[in-house]
Amino acid sequence: MKIEKQENEKIITLLPKGNLVYEGIEELEALLKVLRDEVRCIIIDLTYTKYLSAKALSIIADSVKDYRAKRMNLKLVNVNEHIIGLFDITGVNKVISIFENEDAVLASIGPQVGKLEKNLLWSKECII
Repeated sequence: MKIEKQENEKIITLLPKGNLVYEGIEELEALLKVLRDEVRCIIIDLTYTKYLSAKALSIIADSVKDYRAKRMNLKLVNVNEHIIGLFDITGVNKVISIFENEDAVLASIGPQVGKLEKNLLWSKECII
């Protein structure tokens, strides 16, 4: 199984092309560790994923905690009812944000303010 990686300015979307039961788990874990320092937000799109193993669930939950400690976001989109039920049973739904689509994720993050805008907004010499 392959995990597609789509990059945007400050967001990376990971799209597993199948179930995260046997295959793809190590690849997902490696990607989440490598990307930890690269972007502000990672989205895992589960459009093609019907089932998650306990290990995949654990990797996602642990990554959410690690990302929050670094003030980063890890969010899920296009999650089917089976996986949502699994998150409810295990309590993972309390630590992870699940959205219907990528636009909803982007809206939850809010507007992106660049370095120049920050300097202008918070500069003491800025007179309005």
